[in-house]
Amino acid sequence: MGIENLLFTPSGIRGIVGKDLNHKLVKKIAITFGLWFNSKDKRVIIGRDTRPSGIEFEKAVIDGLIETGFKIFNAGICPTPIIIHAKNRLSIPSGIIITGSHNSQEWNGLKLLSIGNFLTAAEMEYIKSKLVTIKFKSLSFKGKKVHEHIENLNPYMSYTQDLFKHIDLEDIAKKNKLRVVIDTGAGAGKFATPQILKTMGCKVRLINNKLLVKNAFPRGIEPIKANLRDLIMEVWQGKFDLGFAHDSDADRLAIIGDDGIYYSGNIGLSLIAEDYLKNYSNSDREIVIITNVASSLRFEALAEKYSATVIRTSIGERYLTAKMNALIEEKNNESKNLLIFGGEGSGGDLYFLTLIKPEMVFLQL
Repeated sequence: MGIENLLFTPSGIRGIVGKDLNHKLVKKIAITFGLWFNSKDKRVIIGRDTRPSGIEFEKAVIDGLIETGFKIFNAGICPTPIIIHAKNRLSIPSGIIITGSHNSQEWNGLKLLSIGNFLTAAEMEYIKSKLVTIKFKSLSFKGKKVHEHIENLNPYMSYTQDLFKHIDLEDIAKKNKLRVVIDTGAGAGKFATPQILKTMGCKVRLINNKLLVKNAFPRGIEPIKANLRDLIMEVWQGKFDLGFAHDSDADRLAIIGDDGIYYSGNIGLSLIAEDYLKNYSNSDREIVIITNVASSLRFEALAEKYSATVIRTSIGERYLTAKMNALIEEKNNESKNLLIFGGEGSGGDLYFLTLIKPEMVFLQL
């Protein structure tokens, strides 16, 4: 099985399971990544979504990373945003997330993470070229004890602790009477999202939370309106206040209002942005909004209202985070008091960064 049919995107490598991707090729990708990653700190974090093929591919990734000398922190089934948060919080320099993201069930892939999180175009092209030329041999652990190279990691608690630092949780939980339906799509968000909302005092109902017969997903994986009929009807008929839906690795979010209307990522992101920005409008902080070229002009309106600056990037979380990291480094050197709000309304991803000189908190919802 060659690499000619694999898709190399800003977020990683994807292919159809059994046709483009199998155990051997996934292992080869992990070995290539391991040989490319030139760092004395050989720690790596891995995790996956709920696709059945992820079980086998997780083993392949572990084999390849151990062969190239890594210490593995395995988050298991875990949302992509929480894996990235744990990577940054623990200063783990590299990562591999096994996920087909919002693509249909027959797909799977690997999101490759480096020190700056997502790889650059040049780095991804290098990985691709090495996959063609590398000579692959059967793995031999040479007496290594596999368990000595793997540590299971539960990053949920640290994620929620950091998340709740920014809100008055006790007051919200006391006053909150929201009734919420969550359509997890049986993806990686089926554990974290309900627990976060329950902690905030919400009454939560789950739908489409389990894989069906033969491990089929209960709905189309991408949380677009056409795939969310169950959620829309549940919210409308049950008179719920809100509905939320994720894709398989829970880095996309769809919102359904109490009227049963589907709200786009642009609207959801702009509402959250305004809620944050209004709290800092009278502060002395420099406020920057970073979003992509496909996101709504609502962000320019918000920038004018709250005296902020808008910076637009190419489409893709890699470009967004790269711009954020570059801006953080620049402002750190200038010792500026900065608030960065970033996200992609077109994909539903949200990044919120607070920078006070060297201190930084990174959250992705």
